[in-house]
Amino acid sequence: MSLVQKVAGLFVWGFDGTGLSPRHKSLLKRLSPTGLILFKRNIKGRRQVRTLVRGLQAASAEELLIGIDEEGGRVRRLPESYLGYPPAKFWGETYRKEGPREVFDAGKRLGRKLLSLGINTDFAPVLDVNSNPKNPIIGDRAFSDDPEIAAAGSLAFWRGMRSAGLIGCGKHFPGHGDTKSDSHKTLPRVGKSRAALERLEFYPFRRAIAAGIPMLMTAHVVYDDLDKKLPATLSPKILLTLLRRRMGFKGVVISDDLQMKAISKKYSEAEAAVSALEAGCDILLVCRRWEEIGEKVMAAVAKEISKSAVLRGRLEEALGRISHLKRRYLGR
Repeated sequence: MSLVQKVAGLFVWGFDGTGLSPRHKSLLKRLSPTGLILFKRNIKGRRQVRTLVRGLQAASAEELLIGIDEEGGRVRRLPESYLGYPPAKFWGETYRKEGPREVFDAGKRLGRKLLSLGINTDFAPVLDVNSNPKNPIIGDRAFSDDPEIAAAGSLAFWRGMRSAGLIGCGKHFPGHGDTKSDSHKTLPRVGKSRAALERLEFYPFRRAIAAGIPMLMTAHVVYDDLDKKLPATLSPKILLTLLRRRMGFKGVVISDDLQMKAISKKYSEAEAAVSALEAGCDILLVCRRWEEIGEKVMAAVAKEISKSAVLRGRLEEALGRISHLKRRYLGR
């Protein structure tokens, strides 16, 4: 296997179209990524999604993570007529009033429905605490403004997903709930002290790590008391020192979309991918233009890795964690 082929195994890509094109087939045969992510632009209906996913899996040399952002509420990709879930806040309130059973069952139903379409990965649940009511991006995507309910409710939902066999992913580490801006548009900063972050933002993530959640997604946010210069996605202090060494997370770390403006205003996709890998990300998420830029980006990343023993070590670590995840959930 060439270095570029190994590097391809770090990426989850977004793509255009509702069917399998010759270009998709060619890329999957030569440079199969570890996974692909579906958006509304890829979805017409249940039968079409099943056909698309089967075609993608058949064309790929390795079984793919087929991911989606299906949180419920305003963050959903599938038609409401098929999967019209309320937002996470509803399930947090359900947990507060009735306990975990109904929330667990909701997660299990979600898992079964996604798996019936061939979707094996959901970038959910949100582990952020909705601590800032003026936050433009989290709001009712969080299970609660109370860290205890945010943790317990989200984990009940995730356990339901897991019981169905779906891969879940907690997000956005180390917490996006107290930002004043949207990282899709700009780079937010959080000025809280480490002690304050520990009491609130970190709490659901610590609980999720203890519960064995297999994947966490990073936040494109600067936390001044953790790393004044770099957002969490690109910060070794946050991902390697805090998350890995101090919190003891052993699972897969996936970046949030490297094309979001919080990152892309300063870095190209290849630059961001190299920095994220070096910082501690295992999977690199790029949500658009796989067909157009995928080969170029992966070749550029491979070129940088070839120059650095540190990056080569990170590549092997990341591929090892991804392989373990797939064996555990997909049997490969």
